Amino acid sequence: MPLAQAGSPCPFCKGKGVHHYESVLRLGVFEDPLKDLIHFLKYQRRWAAGDFLAERLLAKPEVRALIRSADVLVPVPLHPFRHFTRGYNQAAVVARFLSKKLGKPIARPLKRVRNTESQTNLRSRQKRVENLKDAFELRSAKPVRDKRVLVIDDVMTTGATLQSVARALKPAEPAALDALVIAVADPKHRDFEVV
Repeated sequence: MPLAQAGSPCPFCKGKGVHHYESVLRLGVFEDPLKDLIHFLKYQRRWAAGDFLAERLLAKPEVRALIRSADVLVPVPLHPFRHFTRGYNQAAVVARFLSKKLGKPIARPLKRVRNTESQTNLRSRQKRVENLKDAFELRSAKPVRDKRVLVIDDVMTTGATLQSVARALKPAEPAALDALVIAVADPKHRDFEVV
């Protein structure tokens, strides 16, 4: 949601944020030209767009601080079928760049066990939540137990994906969860402050 100023509590959720996460940072709003770059990365096999976007994320001091505070980076996994057809995971492309630049390990404690409908086809928050119910499964708790985990994804619309990931990670008992996304969708044009 848009904030009155950087660091303010969210006026819509009164400081609660995306459930389970201490913070969610983003590069910008999901509109052109950022939207085009994300689509190049996801659908046109333009891996260089992922590196460019990760570099832009690193240009933000608050993002660098968040990554430095993390013990481990966790890209949101794709279902194996989608990974195979796309050829790569766009969240992993961004995570690899950030890992290399700041020396943070990448963990893959989750697997996507359901090949869900694309979230872009679902308009309501409730449908998105239902679509992702039990979509992720904990493979191994060890890489994230008692660690500060930074979950990385491309776009956040309602937060349903991040919440589903958090529920799957919860039994592993991470010390804390934060999230980093390239863009936040603002379909109602609520005028996000760009910081």
